[in-house]
Amino acid sequence: MKTSRIGRIIGATFVSTALLVTFGASANAAPAVVLKSTVEAITAKVLAHETGQKLPKVVCPSGLKAKVGASIHCTVTPLGSSTKYPATVTVRSLHNGVANFHIQVGQAVGAANKVEFCHDNALLLQATYVAQTPADLIPIFKANESTIHDFQATAPASIVAAAGTLVQAARTAVTTGNANGFTTAAVQNAASQVNAFCGQKPDGSPIG
Repeated sequence: MKTSRIGRIIGATFVSTALLVTFGASANAAPAVVLKSTVEAITAKVLAHETGQKLPKVVCPSGLKAKVGASIHCTVTPLGSSTKYPATVTVRSLHNGVANFHIQVGQAVGAANKVEFCHDNALLLQATYVAQTPADLIPIFKANESTIHDFQATAPASIVAAAGTLVQAARTAVTTGNANGFTTAAVQNAASQVNAFCGQKPDGSPIG
């Protein structure tokens, strides 16, 4: 099976999830605050789970009010990387002392670089082109984690969505041992978008 691309690790716009944190507050008190250390620790744990990576470093400026709509802007740094990503943690709902949070990680500021992004795309296309079955992709993804990280860090905003679809499929393949997601129309369409953006064929060579 000749397959195309993977992309994106920690969120760069698309890693988002919900998490629950229990807090305490009296009826007459001001809105409770989820401690800074709690927001950081749970955010790191959730992102690690969602991406299949080790715990990233999460730094928030303060705690977060347990109030619907309250939000805080933090930074996320993947383990072994110096690239920092903005992350917004927002309280979606409150019920019986439990806060439901939404986490969204954005594109690293100033990191977009089409030349580097497409260079990494070509490297990964060349690596995955030899795969004959979806299962063949899994060790390739594992062996190219650093290239995937660079690809993530430099993805231009106009191609972030397609790249995000690909990386989620790759991370799922690695964590579950099943890469059949790369046979779906959604993933194949995302791969085609990235290849067209870079002007590359499925084997990594230039079009034309």
